[in-house]
Amino acid sequence: MKSIAKKTFWAAYDNLGGLILLNLTWSILSLPWAMVGYALVILGATAPGWELFIASFLAFEIVLFSPPTLLLFAAGMRWAAGEAVQLKILFAEVRKLAFRGQVLGLIFFFTSLLLLINLYFYRQIGGWAGLILGCTMVWFIVALLLMSPYVYPLLIFRQGDLWDTLSQSFLLMVDNIKLSIGLFLAIIITLLIGAISVAGLFCGLFAILVLMVCICFRELLPKYTGQQLREQTPRKWRELIRPWEV
Repeated sequence: MKSIAKKTFWAAYDNLGGLILLNLTWSILSLPWAMVGYALVILGATAPGWELFIASFLAFEIVLFSPPTLLLFAAGMRWAAGEAVQLKILFAEVRKLAFRGQVLGLIFFFTSLLLLINLYFYRQIGGWAGLILGCTMVWFIVALLLMSPYVYPLLIFRQGDLWDTLSQSFLLMVDNIKLSIGLFLAIIITLLIGAISVAGLFCGLFAILVLMVCICFRELLPKYTGQQLREQTPRKWRELIRPWEV
């Protein structure tokens, strides 16, 4: 994760203006999904107990698994490869994948909803049966969360169908479990920082988070494709202080 964090930093440094612009674009385009998520949170707030937490969790999924987020990933995959990003090309690419991207979002939403309902039900049962079944649901939810970062990068990279994208995401998660856990924890920490600052989440932080996921995905490619990534020139910290000397 240290190498990925360093590469993310320099990629963000080189493309900071584009990251902020695309993050703002994502914020605007995501408004319809955000409104649906907000309505879900309001609905959950009217009920006692865990309903608000469940509603908030599902609301995040609605926003994060959407065509506007797919746009960020399309840009992130190019930046991670050291390529230039052109909005016209990005929008054309996302238009071809938007339907599949949204269906994947719905699959994650309804799967999460079903697992959470089952967890709530088994919790009410109590006893050893309820505990074992409830823990099983928790493990399914954890697996769903750990595989989720790979879904959009795989969709963009392979241009595959729904089953191909989901199955390959699951296999990547299982085959790289330590990296998947580290990546997920980094995502949670970044989202918490963004939630505290609020403005940061909409003005570049979320785009940087997507960039980190894309860089992480690219680091795995040689393991499965046999093709080596393009060598990058080592970067030095003095670039931040005296960029004209580089």
